[in-house]
Amino acid sequence: MTKFLYSILLSAVCIMPAMADDSGLGIEIGATKKINTNLSADVEGEFRTQDGLSNVERWSAGASLGYKFTKWLKADAGYSFIARRYPDKTTSKNWQQHYWSPRHRGFVSLTATWKLPAHLDLSLRERFQYTYETEQTVVRYKLSSGKRNDKVKGGDSESMLRSRLQLKWSRKRSPWAPYVSAEMHNDVDGMAIDQMRYIAGVDYKLTKQNIFGLSYRYKSKNNDDEDKGHLVSLSYKFKF
Repeated sequence: MTKFLYSILLSAVCIMPAMADDSGLGIEIGATKKINTNLSADVEGEFRTQDGLSNVERWSAGASLGYKFTKWLKADAGYSFIARRYPDKTTSKNWQQHYWSPRHRGFVSLTATWKLPAHLDLSLRERFQYTYETEQTVVRYKLSSGKRNDKVKGGDSESMLRSRLQLKWSRKRSPWAPYVSAEMHNDVDGMAIDQMRYIAGVDYKLTKQNIFGLSYRYKSKNNDDEDKGHLVSLSYKFKF
């Protein structure tokens, strides 16, 4: 166990110096409990940095339930609380103080998985998510006079359809499970493609209860939820 943890930490340390302004590091911790043959419950938390390690981008916490209809079809539903941090910002007219933006997100999804030769699993997940950003007052000052010029931000909602195609290698006797995926985000208003996400990673099952992971993600576009660019994530999940 110690050697594996050292290898994960060493990989992250080697990657971090090369991270540019559009890169960040993510830490994910989760737990899952199998309630019965078909029903399971999950809780998870995540912390992300931005611009290498210089800024905190966001943190989140959530819970979900999953129900397996058959060996190849599963449904999920859950809720997440997300806190997005915006750093200090200077425009041509104002200086804006950094602030946290709270969001509430609910989702439902359906995942179909097909077994392929060579221990490969191909899955398609369709997820609908609704996000509400709460209204708040952002502190600003006019550069010309120094007078306070606050701005009200938030009170917005967004509905998104996320379509993810994933290919994963999984063998019973092997603790390693590498995977690649591509995910398309569609804005429900007009069904326009909002962004693309590409992920490559590997999970390592140390024991039946302890699973570690390392992944790389590229996001193609900025939005209110998070910035575009590269994200390296370390994860740990405990199974009851």
